[in-house]
Amino acid sequence: MRPGRTPPVTLNLTRRALAHRLAGAAAVIGIGDSAVARQAVNPAPVLDPELRDAALRGLALAGYRGDPVTAAAANAALDRLAATDPEAALLGRIYQILDVRPARYWPEDVPEAAAADLAVLHAAIRACQPVAFGYTDLSGNETTRRVLPLVLVHPPQGVKLLAWCEERAGFRQFFVRAMTALTPQPGDFGADRMALLQGLLDKETGRV
Repeated sequence: MRPGRTPPVTLNLTRRALAHRLAGAAAVIGIGDSAVARQAVNPAPVLDPELRDAALRGLALAGYRGDPVTAAAANAALDRLAATDPEAALLGRIYQILDVRPARYWPEDVPEAAAADLAVLHAAIRACQPVAFGYTDLSGNETTRRVLPLVLVHPPQGVKLLAWCEERAGFRQFFVRAMTALTPQPGDFGADRMALLQGLLDKETGRV
């Protein structure tokens, strides 16, 4: 060996050492008992809600990409979320059912939802704040609604708000493009949001 050169290091990993390294790697990315213990001492920072929502929608669309391996991995990720972020797990399942509008399938004759209305709804959903609006249904009937906004989804017919309608005392879907005079209302339904999301998922999966 030439002078000044560091001799090579031979790695002789035993099974126990390898298992230890794998456990450490799992803890770093947030999987397994070590991750739970680590998070109890050093809680992970809260993920930006918009980034979290975008990631959930990406997972939900995995089943539409024609790759069963990717779809299975996305389903497994949503299953694991049930233990660490139950709200995200519920949203992911709702998105799998209803948020299914890849760009190439958008009909050209569907009117777009107003960007200003979408901004109001996204903010109200994050704040668990009721909203009120005028609404014209597909039959041309006009009503005024006050609802608890839960989720925005993107079926082929256009962007919809899924909400608990106080007037109808039940879950309803509203095309955002058919809303008028959309206005945030006083109130905070944050304490009921998880129960409402679970009820919505149960309704959409036929469990109620």
